[in-house]
Amino acid sequence: MRSFWGVLAVLLLLCSVVYAADNDAFTITVQVQYMDVTLRNADETGDYTTWPLGLRAEGEVITQTTGSSGDHIFVDNNCNCEVDFSAYQATTTPAPCGYGTPTLWTAGTTAGADIFKLELGKGTQDAEPATADWQTITASSSPGDVYLSDVPAGEDHHLYTRFTVPTSVSDGCVHQIDVTVVATPSP
Repeated sequence: MRSFWGVLAVLLLLCSVVYAADNDAFTITVQVQYMDVTLRNADETGDYTTWPLGLRAEGEVITQTTGSSGDHIFVDNNCNCEVDFSAYQATTTPAPCGYGTPTLWTAGTTAGADIFKLELGKGTQDAEPATADWQTITASSSPGDVYLSDVPAGEDHHLYTRFTVPTSVSDGCVHQIDVTVVATPSP
């Protein structure tokens, strides 16, 4: 009987060795796509906040100017990944101003009655974009209409706006059009 208990003890000892644990490890490294865009004045000295067009004729086409003192926009791209740049516009009906019936203007692919045309394009500091580079912006929500694709991380650009006033209007009130530039990761 003693040999039976001895053999059983040896078997239990061997089983405990067979079931001994082993381990290894791995590390996870991850970097989040960081999106950060700032609109600056053409000379990069301050934030770009408004393009005051003032009193204009129906159907007039206005393009932002070139040069370091121009009224175009410098887009400071602080994103850490390749991005697409897009934009959308938002308008509201103006308050009564005593000149006609306040009417909402809308964005269109061509200017018309109470319809404006908004275009964006990349250029250099000294030259506005070529005709083929203009992108019409009619979207009214994010992410908007793409005006520049596959921009490498950190690559800044000069952004020009071309605005066509409606060809006829229902009021002589001041209209405000808010334009938002959006950066999204390129697909």
